[in-house]
Parts: sequence; C-alpha cells; structure tokens
Amino acid sequence: MNLNPHDRRLLRYLIIFMAVWLILLTVIPTVLYRALPLDTIETIMWSHPFSMGNAKHPPLAAWLAGIFTAVFAHTDFAMYLLSQTMMVIGFVYVYRLGKEFFGTEKAILSVTLLATVLFYTFDSAKFNVNLPHMALWPMMTFYCCRAVKYDRMADWILFGVVSALSVLSKFFGFALLFALFLFIVTGRETRKYFRRPGPYAAFAVFLLVLAPYIVWLVRNGFPPFTYLADRVSEEELNPVINFFIILGESLYPLAMPLILLWFTMDRPLLSLRGFRPKKVLHPSDPVAARLAICVQFTPIVLLTLLAGTGMMIDSMWAYPVYFITSFFLMAFWKDDISFREFRRTFYVLITLFVLIQVYDVTDWTMLTNYRTHFDARAFAAEADGFYRAKTGRDIPLAFGNMWFAGCVMQYLPYHPYSGSMEDPYDELRFRSVLDHEGALGIYTHEEDAYELADMLRLDADELKRNAKEFSFPFKAPYGKEKVRTLFFVVIPPRKNSPPQEPAPMLQAQN
Repeated sequence: MNLNPHDRRLLRYLIIFMAVWLILLTVIPTVLYRALPLDTIETIMWSHPFSMGNAKHPPLAAWLAGIFTAVFAHTDFAMYLLSQTMMVIGFVYVYRLGKEFFGTEKAILSVTLLATVLFYTFDSAKFNVNLPHMALWPMMTFYCCRAVKYDRMADWILFGVVSALSVLSKFFGFALLFALFLFIVTGRETRKYFRRPGPYAAFAVFLLVLAPYIVWLVRNGFPPFTYLADRVSEEELNPVINFFIILGESLYPLAMPLILLWFTMDRPLLSLRGFRPKKVLHPSDPVAARLAICVQFTPIVLLTLLAGTGMMIDSMWAYPVYFITSFFLMAFWKDDISFREFRRTFYVLITLFVLIQVYDVTDWTMLTNYRTHFDARAFAAEADGFYRAKTGRDIPLAFGNMWFAGCVMQYLPYHPYSGSMEDPYDELRFRSVLDHEGALGIYTHEEDAYELADMLRLDADELKRNAKEFSFPFKAPYGKEKVRTLFFVVIPPRKNSPPQEPAPMLQAQN
C-alpha cells in the first residue's frame, strides 16, 4: 500500500496508540494481579479438556484460551495477552473500515476515540466470550463493506468465515449479522447483490464452518439453549426500569467521544453561542452513515427490547457494539479535520488512557479485592497438600465453587481438571472421573455443602463431617487485611471401576 508522507506521519500516531495500549493492558495486570478474573478462569475451565461445546456458550473463546494456555504454559500473562491481541486486531480493522469511507485522520480517530469507552480501558483484560467479538465484529463489518463495494468472491467468503467464527464465540454474533443484513437491504445500490452469487456463497461458507458445532448441539440436546431459557425465566427486575437501565448503559459511550471532540476543535465550543451543527455534524458519506446507524443501534435495540420483556440482560453483552461508536461519530463529523486538531485530540486521548491506568493501579494499591489480591498459588498449594495428605496422590478433579476450583486447575503445576457446582453439566462432563477417581470438593459456606452433595448425589451430613475449614488472609499493599474462609473435602470415587478419561463432550442424557 502506497502512502504519501502525510499519511505515513499520521500512521505513526496509530502505531504508538496501539503499542501503548497493548503494553500497558498486558503488563499491568500481569505484574499486579495475583489471580485471573472469574470469567477468564471459567473460559479456561471449558478448554480443559478440549470440547466441542459447553453448557453456556459456543466454544471459540474456550478454544482460544486453550491454545494460549498451552503455548504459554498456563501463565496469567497468556490470558492478558490474548485479551489485548483481540483488542488490537479489532483496532486494525476499525482503521481499515474507516479508510474505506474517510481520510486517514478520521480513520485513525475512529480507533483512538475508543479510549473513551470505559469497558475497553478497565475491563478488556478480563478475557471472556465477549473478547473475540472485539476482533471479529470489526472484521465482519469490514469484509461485508468490501464485499458490497467490490463484489469480489474472496471478500464474500471471508465475510462468511468471520461471521461463523463470531457466532462460534457467542450467539449474540447473530445481532451484528442482522444489522449488516439491514445495511444491505436498505440501500438501493447494495440490494442488487442478492441477485448475484456472493451472498449465497458467504451463507454456504457460514453454514460449513458452523456444521461441526451444529452436529454437537443436536447430539447433546442443545445445552446452551437450556441455559438461555433459565436466564429468560429469571425475571427479578421491573421490565420498565430494566429497559431504561440497559438503554442508558448502551448509549453512554456515544457521549464521551462527542464531548471530547467538541472541546478539541480548533475553536472549542465552550458555549452554544455561534454553534452551527451543519458545520461539524453532517453525513460525510451517506453509505457510511447508513452503515453506522444499522450497526450501532440494531444490537442495542434488540437488547433493550429483551430487557423490556423482563429478561435478565447484562450490559456487558453490549460491549462489542462499541467498536462502531467512533466510526459512527466520524460518519457525521466534518471532513476538514486539521492536523492540529488531530494531534490535539490524540494527545488528550493518550493522556486520558494513561491516567485511567494510573487510577486502576492506585485502586489496586489501596482497596482490597480477593480476586486480585488473593494469593491463588498459595491457596492451590494448600489444596494440593490437603488432598495429598488424605489420599497420597495428585488431585484428579477440583469440584465446587467455580473460581476456587478453577484456581486449583490454573495454579498447580500439573493442572488437574476442574468443575463448577454452579453448572449442572459439569457433573455430566466429569462423571467418569467422579465415579472412578473422586475429586477435591471446595465450597465457601456451610450451606453450600448441601448443594454440592445434592449435585453429586452424596450424603450431605457425611460430606460436612469430612470437610476441613481453612482461612486465607489477603490484602492490598495499603488496604485492610481480609480473610476468606473455605472448606476442603475429599470426595471419594462413586464406583469401583477402572478409571477413564473425562468425557470431552456433554451427553444429552444422564
């Protein structure tokens, strides 16, 4: 790609931004945090052993976690690097998408303004099923736009592949597919492609990539849909209040970059006097404007409508939508952005990003939180010592509280299997191990012993009698010391047959 000297100069700013982002958001949690977040631990648990699926979500996030933990030997660094790799890939494709419609200044601002989205700067280190969408949603949108712009079969096929990978990460990927479908059918110049082979080739590739997972779903009784049905039934919030909460949380990211742009113009608009919206807010490209509206608002409308039915919606589900936020603003912003404006905005954004990381480090230093200050390695060693003293062998399976069982898996050098009593399918997945080898049970409250015993079909009173209580102190460097109380218990084998490997796939029937 031939670039003029001005564009090469601008691209240095984008490279600096992505490098600072990747380094800080990988190094800071690796150095400071003493244990991985809950969602990250759960994702690794799904990958160990390898499976074509799990009870909650499609398997792509677990596959990526499994690859990175294998390559980097179960280090925490691997998961923080994986999270930011997804983010940086997404940034590259947001820039490429912007270049399809805008000049270099606006394309780069489409990326750098994402530093105002607080999820990206605070929570993106926590790898979970949403993080692959940070890369895949910009890729989907880019290849869709390339396909309808140039009608090249390679772009249609790539669009089909990336769309299938998005659904393999989380079913919410269908929301972006629907948004892009609306983008195509609402444009006179794009509807014509339905009379050509490209979209049908993309759909065929989409089904081909998804086929193994569809077979797995059919064979195993569609377990994620059972989980989704349970979430739908949890109507704990007022539907009207829930609707407005999700709507507000979904739209706030638009306000932050708009305010920043307002005050970094050549003539800051410190008052409404003299403000002429037509000078700075007008569609610079009608196709880009239509794309931005479809992609920005279709998933949000779907989420808010679901929230209005009373379904328990987590605002975290909207995080992948925010990749288009800055592009949306650029689609309606003035074209004549001066280099002085661009540079001023960049310096404000990079300063804001660094200050957010300073705040995060300060918060970690002062406020005690057990998932970042808890010594998970010492805890895992204590669990191993308890089980070894009782049985004389390695832990075959840690089962019980999700996060603590997952920490045993992650931080012991031999990485035993782990299962959660919050997930009924884990009893099916590890039935062979539970029947023939037993497990280490871990729970946090005495009443949890009854839930664990009921799930594993054990005697609860006997389980409680054999459990041993442990206390683990933890504290921030300048925070208050706290203590976490846990119970360990040896769960004996339920059958006396030769041991077998855990089932790599769930079974539809008990």
